[in-house]
Amino acid sequence: MVTISTVKNKTSEYIDTTNVMNSIQTSLVKSGKVRFTRSIQEMPQGIDELNRQNRSELYPPKNRAAVGQMEAAKFALEGELTSIVKQTAWTKDVFYKFTLKMFDVEAGTIEWQEEEEIRKTSGR
Repeated sequence: MVTISTVKNKTSEYIDTTNVMNSIQTSLVKSGKVRFTRSIQEMPQGIDELNRQNRSELYPPKNRAAVGQMEAAKFALEGELTSIVKQTAWTKDVFYKFTLKMFDVEAGTIEWQEEEEIRKTSGR
């Protein structure tokens, strides 16, 4: 069980890192090899739904989601996006590096890490 923690955008540009991580999560879920818990950002909505069901008389007790039954994540996926800009009179090169790490939540160890570099060139 994996949760998505944070993805830090250390570039000078606005990049929707949530969208990037959603695409990665979708691919992993479709592969059938990885299951995810709610991300750190999604957890408040899950807690709100549990509280709504259990504090309301709208639902019979047998149909309510039980508190304390969520699966804890064994691993947390964290990422970082950085960039380096190189510019001449004629071109501008932006080198992006996206790093993902998977940590064992209990042990705090890095269990997996991958990097992807992307180059974006534009002329003037």
